[in-house]
Amino acid sequence: MSGNVWMFSDQIDDEDMDFMRHEFITYNTASEYYGLGLKLVTRMAHECGAIYKIGRKILIRRSIFEEYLREQRKF
Repeated sequence: MSGNVWMFSDQIDDEDMDFMRHEFITYNTASEYYGLGLKLVTRMAHECGAIYKIGRKILIRRSIFEEYLREQRKF
């Protein structure tokens, strides 16, 4: 496992492992996983610059978004 994930290995289930395999996620996936509303996820993803558009599909870069969430939690 990369990063600091190994420190929480006793708390991680299969859903978390599957989620960590994806570098890019959709608004709906982020909303379900983080337990946030769709409008809030959309706004936060745009604020932190984690949005990538590929044709009509919009994806969130998970690493940027999670770093932004960690910064917001400190306040």
